[in-house]
This record gives sequence, structure tokens and C-alpha cells, in this order.
Amino acid sequence: MSRYQKLCLYAILGLVMGFFTFIFFSGSLQDLQRNFYKISKFGFRMQRNNETRDREREYNSASYIDSTAQPSNRATHNSGEIAGQPEITRYVSFDNCIKDGRRLGNLLFDLAAVIFVAELSGRKAVLEKTMNISLENVFKLNMERVKDLCPCQVIGESHHLAYDINTEKIAFNDPNIRNKTILVAGFRQSWKYTLAIERQLRKHLAFKDEIQNFTENFFQEVIPSGWKRVGFVRVGIHCRRGDNVVQHFVNYGYTVPNGTYFYKAMKYFTDKYSRVQFIVTSDDSNWTREHIVNANNISPNAINITYTAGNTAGQDFAILSMCDHVIMSTGTYGWWAAWIAKGTTIYYSDWPRQGSGLARHFNREDFFPPNWIPMANNK
Repeated sequence: MSRYQKLCLYAILGLVMGFFTFIFFSGSLQDLQRNFYKISKFGFRMQRNNETRDREREYNSASYIDSTAQPSNRATHNSGEIAGQPEITRYVSFDNCIKDGRRLGNLLFDLAAVIFVAELSGRKAVLEKTMNISLENVFKLNMERVKDLCPCQVIGESHHLAYDINTEKIAFNDPNIRNKTILVAGFRQSWKYTLAIERQLRKHLAFKDEIQNFTENFFQEVIPSGWKRVGFVRVGIHCRRGDNVVQHFVNYGYTVPNGTYFYKAMKYFTDKYSRVQFIVTSDDSNWTREHIVNANNISPNAINITYTAGNTAGQDFAILSMCDHVIMSTGTYGWWAAWIAKGTTIYYSDWPRQGSGLARHFNREDFFPPNWIPMANNK
């Protein structure tokens, strides 16, 4: 046998011995697979942290994931992908619970959760072929429609108005759900679902052309006389009253800000900028015209208040979200307009009423991004 053949033989024997030695210390091929699973899970975490480190610095909440939390009854596995397994071919979509009449703001939270779970599980976010979702009246969405989603696995949440940490602990490669479509249920009302998938989410939230064109034309038409567009900032104000002043909802814990809140929030911007245009949207135009006013009689050269009227919910939403900054009252509609605007946001901090049934579901740190500014009626 030549020297070269001997070297090749020794190399092959060394590889075989190394392989079986590794298996011996791993215990079994199953343990080997689990080792890869741990590496893959860690890699997924690192990828999410790298992609969102700038946003996490802004929010000052990089440690919000609680790795010690125990799974809920709905999610009794650990999360992550197993390296070497076949690529997952199933999907993530909305559970039928969204057909309960929920409106734009709540649907946007559901969309964020669907995209979050798709990223977490390595699946594709899609829509069921026949599903009618009102988000498509406002946004392009750019989501594939699939005829046959099932077999399916529904995942829920322990509380609304909070982040469900147990979603991160689901083993999406568990044999029982590996080849199933995941249907995301619940309200999922937390900014934390958006943190790791903001770039993807914003791609889905491109306004439809007719909404975009309407808003751009509106802004051009309402430029105050004598003002140049480059010389002022626009601040959107959303004032939700409507159902929030109905006694049933008041008893449950809903609150509404008074005129003092809006005065203080507006003053924050007029103190900061030399020229501000406020764009006011509301479901109670009579109230806003009486209470959201130029209370300090600031010069018309420095402040302008414009009230919208006769617009659709989608049109007003686009107007708010295309402003430089946002003052919101309560609710998910104003929340999402502020999130899309990506400027300074002031929110009403006396919501919900302390000790109420609504407050028992509410986690302030999960619902409001920490860089948003809280203000109350009289504080």
C-alpha cells in the first residue's frame, strides 16, 4: 500500500472514530438533534437581537423577554427550530376570532402577531383565500392568499392588553404541529409583538394608492395661508369619544380625556416648535371644535388647527399616521396611527380607570412603548 493510500485510510478512520465519539458523548442521535435545536434557538434569538438593536435602544427595553416563564395550558412546549429538519411548508394566519366585528386598530395588532409568529416559527404569513379582512380597504397588505390552510393549530393568549410570553415557548417543530398551519387567536395588544418584525410589518402597511393620494392632496389643500410646507410641523390629534362615553363602557373602566389634556399636549409642541399645524380627527366633531382650540390665543402665524370632516376611517387614519407627530386619546386606532407616524407620541395616561375590570387585563409596560410620553388631565 502506497504512502498516499495509507494517509487516506487513516483520515477516513479518524473521521469515523470522531463521529462515534461525538455520538457517545451526546448520548444518542436524538440528543445530537437536540443539541442542534439549542444552537438554532440561540441563533434565532441572536438574529432578532441584531436586527432590532437600534429599536431596542430607543425603547430602552431589550430585556423584556422572560426566559424563565412557564408555558400556559395553550402552549406546553419550548420554542425554536431543529437544524437539519425538512423546511416547514405550512403557514401562519388569522384565527376566525377576528370575525367578531373588531375594527382597524385591533386588526392591526392581530396582523403584527401573525407576522411575529411567522418569523418565530419559520412559516409564511398568509391569508385564507376567502377571508374578508377590512385592512385591505386601507393597506395593500401584500400577503399571499391560500385556499387550503388546514390542518391547523390555534394558539391563544392568556390576557389581552398585554404581551403573551408563552407564544415564544411553543415548539413549532413538535411532531403534533410541525406540518400544521398556525392560526393566531386573541387581541395581542402589545408593542412588543412589533419589536423584532418592524421592517417586515411596515412593508405590509403600505397604504393603497387611493388612500395615499387622498392624504397627499388633503395635506396640500390645508397648508395655512402664508405658510411654506418646509417651515412647520404637523401634529395629528385623535380624539375618540363615541362608545367610550357610553355608560356600559364607562362602568367597565373606559375613560376619555378632557380639554385640559389636549391643551397640555398641544402646548408641548408649541413650546418646542415655532410653527405647528394640528390636524384633529374625531368621532365627535362638535366636542373637538369646542374643546381643542387655540386656548392661549397664539398668533395664527405660529399655530393652526384644522378639523377633518366627512372622511372614512381609513382616510383619517392615513392623515394621522402621515403627520410628523401624534397626540392620541385612547384606543388602538390612535395607537397604530402613532406607531406608523414614528414621531413623538403623547398618550392619555388616565386610561383605563384604576381598579376597574378593564384595568385587570391591562399591562401598561406591554401596551405603551416606553418612549411615548404620558400625560393626564390635570397633572
